[in-house]
Amino acid sequence: MNEIVIDVTPRTEFGKNPSRRLRRSGMIPGIVYGSSKPPVPISVDPKQVERILHLESGVNTVFMLHLVGKDQRRYAMIKDVQTDPVSNRLQHTDFIRIQMDEAVEVNVPIQTVGEAPGVKLDLGILDIPLREIRIESLPADIPDHIPVDISAMKIGDSIRVADLVAPPKVKILTDSNQVVAVVTPPAKEEEVGAAPVAEVTEPEVIKKGKAASEEAEGTEEAPAKEGKAEKKESK
Repeated sequence: MNEIVIDVTPRTEFGKNPSRRLRRSGMIPGIVYGSSKPPVPISVDPKQVERILHLESGVNTVFMLHLVGKDQRRYAMIKDVQTDPVSNRLQHTDFIRIQMDEAVEVNVPIQTVGEAPGVKLDLGILDIPLREIRIESLPADIPDHIPVDISAMKIGDSIRVADLVAPPKVKILTDSNQVVAVVTPPAKEEEVGAAPVAEVTEPEVIKKGKAASEEAEGTEEAPAKEGKAEKKESK
């Protein structure tokens, strides 16, 4: 494992105004906690944090946290980050101390492998309802992702957490019954054939309407003829 080092500096000022000044200077506030030790407020260069986030391992990356000034070094991971909703710039980050010989629980993304015949040949739809799973392992054994082999999936097939093969020394904690991937049938043909049905029924409605109008005209003419007959009789 290539060791990554992030330098952080202890903070002595707290609150909104000091945090704004810190951000204007190009740094962001943060905190380091964990390992049953008191939390330490720090400031850090956001570029160092972004460098971690852009790695394939992302927030599961293990690195060395160097506390400048006190010359303390501890293994750590990113626990949480806060970003500005408009600019998407980092605003705050939390680090957690870890022990390399103690297991940790983290979320790991899943990654599909292969191409499902049900999609390629039968035009089915691949649905991935579960994008990541919870695992437990030593920090050095955390995988970048969990592979999901879909190369044999036909329409109607599904893969559950219980079907996944975890890497060595990794324990999957997510409920084994949860569905990870499923291939569903393509759109029903009835939906495509709905338009012709409408075209058949529409002329029938028109004919009925026309017949009804003719009957109406006939009933309107009948009283007129009867009226003429009555006039002749009166003469």
